[in-house]
Amino acid sequence: MSNSSESGPWITGSPVATNRVFSYIVAYDSGFAPNPFHGLLTLATCKPRIRQGAAVNDIVIGISSRSERIVYAMQVSQIIGFDEYWADPRYAARRPQRDSPRIVNRTGDNIYEPSISGYRQCPSFHSKDDGSEDLGHKARDTGVDRVLVSERFSYWGGSGPRLPEQLSFLQIGIGHRVNFSPEQIAEVGGWFADQPGGVLGAPAMWKKNDDSWRQP
Repeated sequence: MSNSSESGPWITGSPVATNRVFSYIVAYDSGFAPNPFHGLLTLATCKPRIRQGAAVNDIVIGISSRSERIVYAMQVSQIIGFDEYWADPRYAARRPQRDSPRIVNRTGDNIYEPSISGYRQCPSFHSKDDGSEDLGHKARDTGVDRVLVSERFSYWGGSGPRLPEQLSFLQIGIGHRVNFSPEQIAEVGGWFADQPGGVLGAPAMWKKNDDSWRQP
């Protein structure tokens, strides 16, 4: 997905129909969770309650640590399980390449390979420094067998816009919020419809001299 305002299967300004909105704090904006690369945005790890509760067409808004800026906004296009995520060749580019010189290749979140005993956690941002499995992350991630896939998204990373005053109700401390009024949901949908699509900035925790987040 390019940085164009008309990238993806929609045009900026086209209506967004949704019934629910989730908001939460993105504590570690590294390009891993969410992962906005290779033409899609996915939430495959962390945030098990959001992955469990979200439905197709829901909007998820990730906000910076003090609820000051928007890190990303996505509309859920599809929900799949880890087996399909691993097996489908469309998601092969999202498997991490731990030794790649390009950070974008190391951030892959397609890290759970099906095995007889369950899943093998591939060396990744959720494994230990030596590449061995981090059982804590593994248990939390695979405890909810759902990967949120988005085709329509806006990801700003560390350069996101300030949270608009009219969306101040999205502010959150810990956990997530989802019980918004119909009027608030409509406000979010209207705002999201006007946002440019794709990867618009580097993750906050990205190495400054690596521009692989821009992608070819």
